[in-house]
Amino acid sequence: MRLSPTTTLPSTALSAALWSMLTTPSIGLDNGVGLLPAMGYNTWNDLRCDNVSSAAVRALANAMDELGLARAGYQYLNVDDCWSHALGPSGELVEDPVAFPEGMGPVVEHVHSKGLLFGIYGDRGWKTCAFRPGSGGHEQTHAQQFATWGVDYLKHDSCWASNDHETAFGEYAAMRDALNSTGRPILYSLCGWNAWYAEAGERLANSWRIAADCDEWANVYVAVRTNEALHPFAGPGHFNDPDMLLGSNPAAPAHLTPTQVQTQFSLWAVMAAPLLIGSSLHDMPPSDLETYLNDEVIAIDQDPLGKQGVVVWSNCPPITVRDNWWNSPWSMPHEVAVMWSQALAALAVVLVTSAFLLRRGGATGVCATGVYKLLVALASLAIIYIAVIWHFRPHVDPCQQVWARPLQHGGHAFCFVNFAPTAAEVSCDEECMLRAGVRGEVSVRDVVRHIDMDRAMTLHARLEGNGASALYRVVIDPVA
Repeated sequence: MRLSPTTTLPSTALSAALWSMLTTPSIGLDNGVGLLPAMGYNTWNDLRCDNVSSAAVRALANAMDELGLARAGYQYLNVDDCWSHALGPSGELVEDPVAFPEGMGPVVEHVHSKGLLFGIYGDRGWKTCAFRPGSGGHEQTHAQQFATWGVDYLKHDSCWASNDHETAFGEYAAMRDALNSTGRPILYSLCGWNAWYAEAGERLANSWRIAADCDEWANVYVAVRTNEALHPFAGPGHFNDPDMLLGSNPAAPAHLTPTQVQTQFSLWAVMAAPLLIGSSLHDMPPSDLETYLNDEVIAIDQDPLGKQGVVVWSNCPPITVRDNWWNSPWSMPHEVAVMWSQALAALAVVLVTSAFLLRRGGATGVCATGVYKLLVALASLAIIYIAVIWHFRPHVDPCQQVWARPLQHGGHAFCFVNFAPTAAEVSCDEECMLRAGVRGEVSVRDVVRHIDMDRAMTLHARLEGNGASALYRVVIDPVA
C-alpha cells in the first residue's frame, strides 16, 4: 500500500466548508445532517429478529438515558431488521402487529421524549435480509412514512438486490432523493458491504458500509484492512462505515474480548467511523461501558476536522478486498456460515443415502443411472460449497499497525494495534511520524488510561497479543 502524509485544514477553512454544506441548495445528498460520525445504538447484534419489539425499544431508550450514553453523545437509537410485516394496499410498510401493536409512531415519540433520535431499517431490494418487505420500487412511499413518523436515521440494506454497481448506486439514489423530498433531515446510511461504495459515497449518503458484518474479531480485522485505502473519500457529512461496535458479553449473538472491544473503539475513533453500539445495554459489562463513555476517545472520533486516519506504519501483508454479495461465502457472518454448513451437510447425507438406496434396490436402466449420478453430483457440490465457505472465512494475520489521524487545532491521534496472538513491541519512528505530518518533539497523552506521558520525538508501545492496542493524542511542542 502507498502511504502518504495527511495535512490539517485550518479551522477557518473548516468553518467555511461546514457553512457551505449547511447553506448550499440541495444537490445530491447534502441533507445538512451527519456532519460528524453518527453515535448511538443498533438493535441487531443485541435483539436480532426474535426480540425486537416496541417494549424492547422503549426499555432501550430508558437504558441509554440511565447509563449516561445519551449525555456522552450517543443520540441515535436505531431499530434494525424485523420491525415490518408486510406491504399495505398502497405499498406502504406495515409494522409487525405482534411486536409493534400500537404502530411505530408512539415508539418514536417515546424515544424522542428521552432526548434521543430514532433510526429505522430498510432495504433497497424487494425483501430485507430477514425476508421482510423491502423498499425497492416504493422509495417515495416509504420515505414519506419515515418522515411522518419522525424518523431521524435510515439504515438501508442491500439484500435481495442487484450487485451491479451502477444499478446499486441508482437504487440508493432513489431513496436519497425520496428522503430529501420529504423536507425532513434524515441521516442516510447505506449498508452495501463493499469498498466500491466509497468513491460514490459522498453523493449518495452520509455513511456507507465498506465490508461484511463485524460479528467476530476476524471480520473486524478485514474491515480495518479494507478501510486503509478509503480515507480520501471520507470527510464532514460523509464517512466510511466499518460496521457496529461489538461488546464483550459472551451471551450476545456476537461479541469480542474486553481488550478487543477497546481496540475496536480506538480504531473506529481514528478512522472517523460511526460509533453505533451493537450489544446489550441491560447487562453490559462494566469494562465495555467504561470504554464507550471515554470522553477523550469520543472527542477523537467526533473531531470537527472530520479527517479519516491513515496507516503510517504496518508490517501486515497485502489484503485482497473481495466483492461481497448477499450470502457470498467470504462475507457470511459466523452464525450464517454454520447454518449453511449444517444445512448443506444434512442435504449431502440425504442425497448420498438416497443414491445408496437407489443402487442397493437394484434399479437399472438409463433413467436410474442418471438419477444416481445426479444425486452423487449434488452431494459433491454441497460438500465442495461447505469447503469453500470455510476456506474463505475471514482470518487475522499476525501483524501490527500504526494509524494516525490529524485533529483540529494541530493535534494528532495515533493508534497502535497488535493483531498477532503474541506480545509485540511497536514503534513509530521519525519517518513514521513524518508520514502523519508530525515533526519534532511532541507532548503525549494516553487517552485510554488518561495519563500524560513524557515528551518524545517518536512513539512506542508494548502490546499484548490478540488485539491489544494503545491510543495516544499528541500535540507538537512549539519551537522555543
